[in-house]
Amino acid sequence: PNTTDDPFKYWSGENSIKWPLLTKLSHRYFSAPATSSESERLFSTAGLVVSNLRTRLLPDNVEKLLFLHNNLKIYDYKYDL
Repeated sequence: PNTTDDPFKYWSGENSIKWPLLTKLSHRYFSAPATSSESERLFSTAGLVVSNLRTRLLPDNVEKLLFLHNNLKIYDYKYDL
């Protein structure tokens, strides 16, 4: 089989050396979660982002904020929520 048929094989081989940061992201998003705790964590974070004081946030902006919150950790970026 071609390695492009299996994303995990594609990102675990030679391409993991070429693009190490993309490899980290691919392993995170191409793996199935073992529990529902990740989705529960996401809802908890969303509750912090969308509060009574931030009711005018557009859904697209909420999605972007949650994406950044969950992915900046991969790069060891430190911030306060």
